[in-house]
Amino acid sequence: MHMLTTDGCFGDDGFFYAPSINIDTAPLEKLFVHKIFKMLLKKGLITEKIIDIVLSWRHTGFGVYCGKRINPEDARSTENLARYIIRASFSQERMKYYPDEAKVTYESKYGRQVKEFSCLEWMAALVSHIPDRGGQTVR
Repeated sequence: MHMLTTDGCFGDDGFFYAPSINIDTAPLEKLFVHKIFKMLLKKGLITEKIIDIVLSWRHTGFGVYCGKRINPEDARSTENLARYIIRASFSQERMKYYPDEAKVTYESKYGRQVKEFSCLEWMAALVSHIPDRGGQTVR
């Protein structure tokens, strides 16, 4: 899961309130991990044993990053953020999942090629696009 969120909120007076620029993300990350595991546990999608295993890993896959605040008047940064939001790393419309065969097919942009993956190969191909913590992907 990857999400972009605001780092403040609007008050009843219509003013946007933002915290100080130096946010300690460690407590936010712990809270996020706790809430996700609590939800998965409640839905029966995970066990306490799995939670303990994941939490024992050096890199759990969870992370909270608070980057530079973007000023609404900063046209270039605002446009870059908008481009990032609207451009998916892959198109779900071009992906087809066949559960009975445990395979995924993905059609190229103009339909010239269809590539077939096992489910594990598909997941590996997807996660290869996730940059390392603090890293950036350039397209």
